[in-house]
Amino acid sequence: MAENQKEEKNKTDNQQKSKRKKKNSQKVENSEFKPLKLTPSQQEFLASRKIETLSDLLHTYPLRYTPIRPYEKWEEGDEVLLEGMVIRSNGGQRISHNRIVTQVTMYAWDQELIVSIFSYGYFPQITIEKTLTVCGTFHKPNRISANWTSAAKVIEPGQLLYPNYSLPNKTRRDMMIKIIDKALKHVDKLPDRIPQSLRKKYRLLPLAQALKAVHQPQNEAELYQGVRALKYEEFLCFHCARLRQSIRIEKTPKQFDQSLIDQRIANLPYTLTPDQASSIDEILNDLHSDQAMYRLLQGEVGCGKTMVAAMALYACKLSGQQAALLAPTEILARQHVISLQKLGIEATLYCSSLKASEKRQVLKGLKEGTIDLVVGTHSLFQEAVEYDNLGLVIADEQHRFGVLQRRALIEKGHHVDVLLMSATPIPRTAAHFLYGDIDLSAIRTMPPGRKPVITKYFQTSSMKPVLGRILEGIQKEGRQVYVVCPAIDENPDEGITAAKSIYEGMQSVLGKQISIDLLHGRMKTEEKEEIMDRFKNHETQILVSTTVIEVGIDVANATMMVIYDAHRFGLSALHQLRGRCARGPVQGECYLLSNSKTKQSIDRLKKMEELDNGFDLAAYDLQLRGPGDLLGTRQSGIPAFILGDAGKDLAMMDCCEKDAAEILEHPENPENRAMMNYLRQASDKSLVD
Repeated sequence: MAENQKEEKNKTDNQQKSKRKKKNSQKVENSEFKPLKLTPSQQEFLASRKIETLSDLLHTYPLRYTPIRPYEKWEEGDEVLLEGMVIRSNGGQRISHNRIVTQVTMYAWDQELIVSIFSYGYFPQITIEKTLTVCGTFHKPNRISANWTSAAKVIEPGQLLYPNYSLPNKTRRDMMIKIIDKALKHVDKLPDRIPQSLRKKYRLLPLAQALKAVHQPQNEAELYQGVRALKYEEFLCFHCARLRQSIRIEKTPKQFDQSLIDQRIANLPYTLTPDQASSIDEILNDLHSDQAMYRLLQGEVGCGKTMVAAMALYACKLSGQQAALLAPTEILARQHVISLQKLGIEATLYCSSLKASEKRQVLKGLKEGTIDLVVGTHSLFQEAVEYDNLGLVIADEQHRFGVLQRRALIEKGHHVDVLLMSATPIPRTAAHFLYGDIDLSAIRTMPPGRKPVITKYFQTSSMKPVLGRILEGIQKEGRQVYVVCPAIDENPDEGITAAKSIYEGMQSVLGKQISIDLLHGRMKTEEKEEIMDRFKNHETQILVSTTVIEVGIDVANATMMVIYDAHRFGLSALHQLRGRCARGPVQGECYLLSNSKTKQSIDRLKKMEELDNGFDLAAYDLQLRGPGDLLGTRQSGIPAFILGDAGKDLAMMDCCEKDAAEILEHPENPENRAMMNYLRQASDKSLVD
């Protein structure tokens, strides 16, 4: 009976997989990729990577390049790429339950080289006297630890650099290279967004040449020129989009009784930090001003930004105008309503999970002006929501909202003041380029008694090294624990740790002695609230979760955290997550687990051990990734930086800002037509997103 059920399940899974493949193939087959004459597997690959246009494809650059050097130039620890003939093979030896090593002797560069090929669960097919391509790490005198191998010929005559693209597990190494080769034959179909006068002024390669130089570089000099041209394109598109979306306007100053705000602050059961007090003063001055406020309030998780926002909301209420507080998740929105009510500031919740009758009541109150403060999620900028006199919009965790999403809410009022809040600090230089004339307020000091989180990184995908400490914390010290995973379900192709699998594994091993719950974003609101209430009431000791806990979760006794696949999170996300276990007087502990072998991933996670200040981490993150990814601008109609680095390319950024202003001043110029079309498409896309 069990075997029949298993067969039936396998049959169903295969049918579903076949349907997904067919759907992905059709998705690409019906697109502009038809002239490329892609194979079904290539079509499916692009669909799985969400690459939908020729521009998307050709702007998907290699992650890095492997130099192709002769043997005499190899040094200990170098990554080397070579082709040679297989002389001998030991057939493979099992070195652990599912790990196999095969030793192959190859003849290349007039040398006999011993290559160790590691595989998982299978013995690689190695044919004697056949050519094998190997990419791996060189160890003196003549040993190589293979990163990957291929029976196909991948090195072209005279080639000095081999491009490495981001590929899911079990994908052919040359998959993207072959697709790009086909795409480059159609590169002339791409519109050139950079006016020719600017290409000439800065001696930038034409678009087609630049893309070919990055995807198929003959040497480092050619690669440099290609990157330079495409970097300029990124910065120019970025500044054109940003300047086009400027929202600074004049307004009527808000009038309110400052003494009432001072009295409310004086009645607090604690004293504001100096940074909180100065931030409140700066915001209240903006509200009094005849220029609409456009300010970013930055600060660590738990530094007291909500209190500052509360005083701004109270001031708006005193002025007789309505205010809206926008939160990225319903959990955080509900948390804000509770926090405001504790301060004696009445707030109304509006979100998708409310009953239809409750929604109608809130909409009526907002339209008639009987509700002066509303807190909600994306629901707040839906078309059905009308305000009587909206005067202030505050967006918490603002980088989670698109620029045009925020604007959709702002435009529901007349000359609205805008306050953006973020626990992802942005260095002042980057903020200037990202937001133009935005004003900055920063809360750098933490409330008294708050201790930094102890962070430790382990190069493993298992909780084994920290399990003893976790159990000690729970059973002897009465602590609670977050266990964070990057995905809800298993994805074997990506090799990502899933929350459901970890939860099931922990239940089977620890479930009899420890109470464990699972929380993720696909659960219904009522279910999430029930799980969080159990955790807050100490009924649950371990909460296995996705990043849904990143914002808005405040459980003082939850002072331990384990993060699986930590290399898959940005530094700012990791910092926010670990901030969840620093909400009480007990020292928080955060354990980062990652089996990534890449140097950059290892360096980033070691930096998390070293730095406990969000501003310092943001500066380091900016150097690594650029502000486009740091702020999530890819989802906002403003392009993220792939090649550009705002920390190192300030001179180019400065030129592009001036060039962008010139383009926007003369949209009718035929040279600027491609850029203006691009900006319209970007705006339309972000509104849909």
